[in-house]
Amino acid sequence: MRRLICSTSVVASVLLVAACSHKPQRFETSVELARVEVVKTAAGRWVDVELEYAECPGEQREIFQADAAFADCLSKYKPGDKLAATVVWSQEADGHYDSEVERVGDCHRKRDALDERSYEVVHECEDIVVNGVNVGFRCVRKPSPALLTKCPWFRRS
Repeated sequence: MRRLICSTSVVASVLLVAACSHKPQRFETSVELARVEVVKTAAGRWVDVELEYAECPGEQREIFQADAAFADCLSKYKPGDKLAATVVWSQEADGHYDSEVERVGDCHRKRDALDERSYEVVHECEDIVVNGVNVGFRCVRKPSPALLTKCPWFRRS
């Protein structure tokens, strides 16, 4: 009987977590292509891409790698181009949220599930001014409410 109760509890917990998880959401935004670097090795060819989120407050960057097909497609664009992009925001197995760039311009990215090299830099910086003189700056890495309102895919919990 105890085993049945434990099994029922585990199944109920899994169903509750599955019911509470959010469906992936897609967001359309504008990005600026900051850097594109094609990398060739014996294992194949891929592209390193750095994007800046032009419409988001602060300085938000995304750096990721993609396959050769994406590299071929992206070759028609150059750094500085402003392009439409699609970002997919979804809940991870651990309950936190993450976002992935799915499309840049008309190039569709097939994400490598084992890729741990891609990341984003989220921060908002402001100058520190003393007696009218800029003496430095302060950056906050936690997304502000203004950033999350304009660019909700940066939310992580």
